[in-house]
Amino acid sequence: MSQTDEQIVELVSAALESAMELANEEDGWKVVKEEGEAMVKSKKNKDGRKVWLCTALVDISPKDLWAKLLDTDNLTSWNTTLTESKTIKKLDGDVKVSYQVTTEGGGGIVSARDFVYGSKTVEKNGTFTMGGMSVEVADKPEQKGRVRAVHGP
Repeated sequence: MSQTDEQIVELVSAALESAMELANEEDGWKVVKEEGEAMVKSKKNKDGRKVWLCTALVDISPKDLWAKLLDTDNLTSWNTTLTESKTIKKLDGDVKVSYQVTTEGGGGIVSARDFVYGSKTVEKNGTFTMGGMSVEVADKPEQKGRVRAVHGP
């Protein structure tokens, strides 16, 4: 069942707000892996779902990194975990819907996944934030032979 543009904006905005609140919590995070300047932590959210938080120091200016992340249609030029990435539509309030397909993993043990993702971007006080969740749109129904991945808030 497809969601309206207004529903997508509302859902994605709430998902970003929820994610930022969770990311700013200091309690409950467990370090899963640490390597050099990168750290992956996990915890359970209020719904009992496991969520991940990764922090890393990267050798690129914040503005250049932000530009790369916003360029959805060219993510595959540097993100080797994706074979396809394109913007489906842009909505109000810095919200857009994209379609992406991952590579298969483990020598074919994990099949490629596709997902329709609604994302919202915010630039405030020199901080760049992007987040969202999976959404359903009429022009990108599930396809036979592809596993539809679902990213929750």
